[in-house]
Amino acid sequence: MEVDKSNLREVIINSVRQINAPLIFFNELRLIRRPFDKILICGMGGSALMDDFFSYFLSSGFKPLSPKIPILTHRSYGLPADTDEKTLVLCVSYSGQTEEVLSAFDKAREMNFEVAGITCGGELGELFQKFKTPWVKIPQDDIPPRTSLGYQLAAMVKILMAYGLLTSDAHHAIASLPEKVIPANLENQAKMLSAKLDHKIPVIYASQNNRVLARLWKIKLNENAKIPAFYNSLPEMNHNEMAGWTKNLGSFSIIFLRDKDDLPRIKKRIEVTADLLRSLNMPVEFIDIIGDNPPEKIFWASSFSDWLSYHLALFYGTDPTPVTMVEEMKKRLKE
Repeated sequence: MEVDKSNLREVIINSVRQINAPLIFFNELRLIRRPFDKILICGMGGSALMDDFFSYFLSSGFKPLSPKIPILTHRSYGLPADTDEKTLVLCVSYSGQTEEVLSAFDKAREMNFEVAGITCGGELGELFQKFKTPWVKIPQDDIPPRTSLGYQLAAMVKILMAYGLLTSDAHHAIASLPEKVIPANLENQAKMLSAKLDHKIPVIYASQNNRVLARLWKIKLNENAKIPAFYNSLPEMNHNEMAGWTKNLGSFSIIFLRDKDDLPRIKKRIEVTADLLRSLNMPVEFIDIIGDNPPEKIFWASSFSDWLSYHLALFYGTDPTPVTMVEEMKKRLKE
């Protein structure tokens, strides 16, 4: 019986190549360059990950992809109270049907703020065209949003460069990613790890700086494998969460993402924490983050967690592509 009915396997193999896909920038000449003091990304789920990515670039000191003004995320309806004329509002919805993002777009237009966006089309794309809003079209609308991160990053870089918020070398910083991160080369290691997670709930830990990578793993495990998964970061979890493992009330597996660039004290915390958890008979796994810079680490984490969650989905007899519960939620909200 075929489980992967939508051929997610092929999508994973080709995912990093999205970075260099041709992207159409509609209404680019209508964008308004003015002094902005912040960028607000309005999105939900996989369409809101760009804020995490750019925060990661900034905290890691990766200058080619670090705007000189803060990037914030709004994951709800309307706009935050502190949004003003110095805010560049970016509405991102892969499908173009996300009601929270449509609400944010309406509010931004009502307040006459500068708006740009990213989508495949849908209602949001129609509104962008109707109101001559600058927007970048994602070329493929038949893959899950969580697998469109290459498209989204390339589109975001294109928009921020157009507004003068990233330098002209920004795209060059990601153009070589398909040569550096090859998803097919990661499948076997991820498949071996999936076998160790048999009927266990994964909990992913990483350094604070690599928190976005742990969160990315959690999202892929939720949406592809359809299982609970959780994440946290060190050193914060050492001050509270680790005490909760004293009474292990379920079947969990702990995964530490280790980075050669982590601070020495963080490396020691990971080792000591792992020893303490093992003394409580907790299964612990170490996975070393691969990549010479933040974009490489992000797409390594995305590709590895795609394969991990994909093989867990097959193990559980689950089609990894549909997110039935999410779609049912959207359906009921419209009733």
